[in-house]
Amino acid sequence: MIFSVAHYLQISIEAHENVRKLSQQLLPDQARFSTFLVMTPRHFRAKVLCVRQLTQDVRELTLALVDIPRFVFLPGQSIALTIPDAASGLSFLRYYSLVSLPSSSHQLVLLFNAGEKGKGATFALEHLVGEELECSGPFGSFHLHEDSERDLLFIGTGTGIAPLWSMLSSLFEQSCSQSMTLLWGLRSESDIYYLDELQKWADCYKNFSFILTLSQPAHHWRGKRGRVTHLLQEFSHVDHLAVYVCGNRKMVAEVTGLLQCKGMCPVYRERHHEGK
Repeated sequence: MIFSVAHYLQISIEAHENVRKLSQQLLPDQARFSTFLVMTPRHFRAKVLCVRQLTQDVRELTLALVDIPRFVFLPGQSIALTIPDAASGLSFLRYYSLVSLPSSSHQLVLLFNAGEKGKGATFALEHLVGEELECSGPFGSFHLHEDSERDLLFIGTGTGIAPLWSMLSSLFEQSCSQSMTLLWGLRSESDIYYLDELQKWADCYKNFSFILTLSQPAHHWRGKRGRVTHLLQEFSHVDHLAVYVCGNRKMVAEVTGLLQCKGMCPVYRERHHEGK
């Protein structure tokens, strides 16, 4: 998706209203107004602190805040990078979900998929450690909800893992006792990353499990095969679940349809931007 900076005000107003409603639900009266102001989308600058090449296509960027002391957001929300376009003379916004924890508010972590060949991925690949980026945020209504009586199911494909990672990290930090399951779909063995971290989570937190499935695995792959939607067939009913889904438009629609056929449960969705 392409957004010119001229659309920023409209987007900010929508995000501003989303945060206001959320603060009314989750915060005590005396805390609502100040937190609401802090979480209003804002412009800021961030410096590339670290670059990690996770796979041939996926790159992780860690950004350090430059002109603000801290950045407040909800797990699952995103920031926008301002990308100049030399050909048109305009600037565009590209949105990226935050991988990092809100408690690490002085540093932000993002994932980029160079295989998408979009303006955002190309822009990210051009920036090296020490360079500064124009940012704004937070944005989005994809965040954790109060579902304390339900088990939590997280479903993602590709770099759609980013907001789910932030959510899970936050729940672990809060010592969440609910059962948590992550279903993650990738293409092949060469596309796998964060596996060691996932295994450490599974070893450390007995209420967490994950299933990784590959849609185009090599013949020697011993794990799950097929698209992530196939894993839902193993769930006989979903009435006890709260589900968080992030991936491409088709996957999100298919998962939503499958869940609706299996019963009634809240489904919170985020369609992953392809970066074009």
